[in-house]
Amino acid sequence: MNHQTKKLTYTALMMALTLVMTSLIKIPIPNGYIHLGDGAVLLSAYILGPWGGLIAAGIGSASADYFGGFGAYVLPTFVAKGLMAFIFGYLMKRFPDKNILFFLFPAVFAMVIVYYLFEIIMYGSIVGPLLNIPFNALQGLVGIVIITVLHKPLERFRLTPLKS
Repeated sequence: MNHQTKKLTYTALMMALTLVMTSLIKIPIPNGYIHLGDGAVLLSAYILGPWGGLIAAGIGSASADYFGGFGAYVLPTFVAKGLMAFIFGYLMKRFPDKNILFFLFPAVFAMVIVYYLFEIIMYGSIVGPLLNIPFNALQGLVGIVIITVLHKPLERFRLTPLKS
């Protein structure tokens, strides 16, 4: 299997995994739900790199919102999760000698900020969306735990080597 076919196949698999992990367990919160999908978002970036991770995480997460009845969140989710994956994948590629934990927190922080900014636009309030910040951060923290546990066992599936 050539590299392009492998990358396309892995991207489709990571989209599906992100959709399933986001949809599988849902814990309701005031404006949405908490899920395990952020683990798949970060795993997408780990396996595919920044651009492949952005596509797989963005489409997979946005699809979960679409099929889960949260259509208003499709665009915010695509941007937030895609950016989260891109930042994590980019920082890993740019600084291959660092521990991946250094890159997880900026990626989660970006996701939380993107959701907050979109919700300001959606709800017309600066104060109301503050309620979701701790929930989005908690969801990101769950993703950090998942990728921390899974990144070593899944290292052989990486398509982008640590050293450029």
